[in-house]
Amino acid sequence: MKDSKPIKHIHLFKNYTAQYYKNDFVLFSETRQEIGKVVDESNFFRIQHCIEYQSRTYDIKNIGFLKNDIELSLSKRVIYFTDLAKNRIIKSGEDVRIYYFTLTKTNQLFEKGKLLIEIQEVKHKSKETVFYIEADESVEDLLILLFLHYSTKEFNSIGGDGD
Repeated sequence: MKDSKPIKHIHLFKNYTAQYYKNDFVLFSETRQEIGKVVDESNFFRIQHCIEYQSRTYDIKNIGFLKNDIELSLSKRVIYFTDLAKNRIIKSGEDVRIYYFTLTKTNQLFEKGKLLIEIQEVKHKSKETVFYIEADESVEDLLILLFLHYSTKEFNSIGGDGD
């Protein structure tokens, strides 16, 4: 066909789901393969989480005023950290990147105005809550796991009933 032209900007999105399984928050691919999980290692004395991804364990440390921010690290090297006051997640290291988020009914993460991750929570009747995630093809799964954890578990405790 003479008139057909290639489309310049094709946005490819990866689709995921996430659900709580026992105490863990598990991220699944479209084909229901486990990508990684946020593990709840909390006990009576402390709240503690980590991310298990690609056979590695990344530590999540609550930091900052009222412990509202988190650092994600591997072997004491910080990879990502949050800045709730400015609604952002920062990737540290040589390739510094700054992502901005909105936390509403639909949680979204942007870089330079481009939507990278969108998370929607759906409560199914007689079933547990399922989170549906769409992410740009360029986004690494570790960032998806971190944003999933931060936008659901961590942030919800900030303005709540003070647990």
